[in-house]
Amino acid sequence: MAGMDAGWLKEQFRINPERTRAELASALGLGASAVSKMLAGTRQIKAAEYIRMRRFLGLPVDGERAARRGVTGRNKAEGLSHYVLDPIRAGARNFRDGGSADDEGAWMIPAGILKGHTRTPPDKIRTFAVTDNAMAPDFSAGERVLVDLSDTQPSPPGTFLVSDGLTQMLRHCEYVAHSKPPSVTISTVSGRSKSYTVSLAKAGIIGRVIARLEWL
Repeated sequence: MAGMDAGWLKEQFRINPERTRAELASALGLGASAVSKMLAGTRQIKAAEYIRMRRFLGLPVDGERAARRGVTGRNKAEGLSHYVLDPIRAGARNFRDGGSADDEGAWMIPAGILKGHTRTPPDKIRTFAVTDNAMAPDFSAGERVLVDLSDTQPSPPGTFLVSDGLTQMLRHCEYVAHSKPPSVTISTVSGRSKSYTVSLAKAGIIGRVIARLEWL
């Protein structure tokens, strides 16, 4: 996989001669033999390890995790070809400010895939594991979705991640036409809970759902 393969790691050691394999192994919590296997291409670099490598090398690991195609010099050598997206966990309160990266829960998605569908920068996109079946069959508990934190206006209407102050959930949100102050009707697909209308300011909209991971 471009951006996290043996060739990329070899190049990092070439442009960072002050770094050693032993130091990298220590940063990753691995033995020296594991790093040797990564360099030889006989051991796959895991996503969480790749993030830790970037921290070790002083490369961006937060909102700047987007690919930079066509750049020159050191950035070109970095091979930034993926978005690294952090998760929103049910009950979490730091999903807007980012916080520290959750290495084990982060997703790595080829930048070309996202760029073809959204212009939202990577620091405004999070992943979320659906918590209930209220939006079934469209979304089921356990499915993973991408949430655009920059889009909190339900025009057009759609599926949004909303918070009730304690946890987060997917719900259908739609503006109430000509309402003053602006109001939103929040409902489910399954009909398991009644729809309700609340002011936009109190709707608790976190972001619009823009994609889901579907296993076939």
